[in-house]
Amino acid sequence: MEHASKQETAFVGIETSKLLLKAVLRSGGDVLCKVLENDLAGCRWLRSWLQKNDVTIMGLRVCMRLDAPYSEAPARMLADMGMLVCDAQPAPLADYLRSQGLPKDAAHSAVVLAHYCAAARPAPWTPPSPAYVELRLWLRRLHAVRQLRQQEMARLEGHFHAGQIALHQLLRQQIACLDAQIRQHESAIVAHVRRHPDLPRPPELAGSYPRIARYSVGASLAGGH
Repeated sequence: MEHASKQETAFVGIETSKLLLKAVLRSGGDVLCKVLENDLAGCRWLRSWLQKNDVTIMGLRVCMRLDAPYSEAPARMLADMGMLVCDAQPAPLADYLRSQGLPKDAAHSAVVLAHYCAAARPAPWTPPSPAYVELRLWLRRLHAVRQLRQQEMARLEGHFHAGQIALHQLLRQQIACLDAQIRQHESAIVAHVRRHPDLPRPPELAGSYPRIARYSVGASLAGGH
């Protein structure tokens, strides 16, 4: 019962960036801060730091902004460690900021997230399935290849107007290779979606990929096109 009591009085807020995690522990009347690297080693150090502060890890509420960049990977790691990762949704968090007289830009603050976690007990986050994670990775890779093609197309026009014929022809060949890669990526994504017809629609898919969009993610694809 002693551990349960401590667990109910301990809450963590985490602010994420590309390289770092800023964690704030609210435990009883204390507020402690720790800055760690945003990787597996950093998450393990966070766990050790919490344990050194007499915090029970299993079921510990950890509040994060999962709509923020670089947040999903540490959230998954912490959930795998047994922590109860909670998603601070923008609208309820905005209501909390107004009720506390805090500015809107405080929404990503680790200390605000810790206090919000204690006050609101936001809903636990369910890590996405491996199939969903893989789909998002495929889509991000496709996006990167398409961006590279756009850049090469801009250079192609410049070479043409400058009379650089050899460079122009070489770049056309490279663009043709990128077009082939794009088709391969799209085919792989469509095949993945067909294998997993109940996947939710990732935000990367919305309105960006006409060929893929013909397949209804989240519904049965038995009918084909």
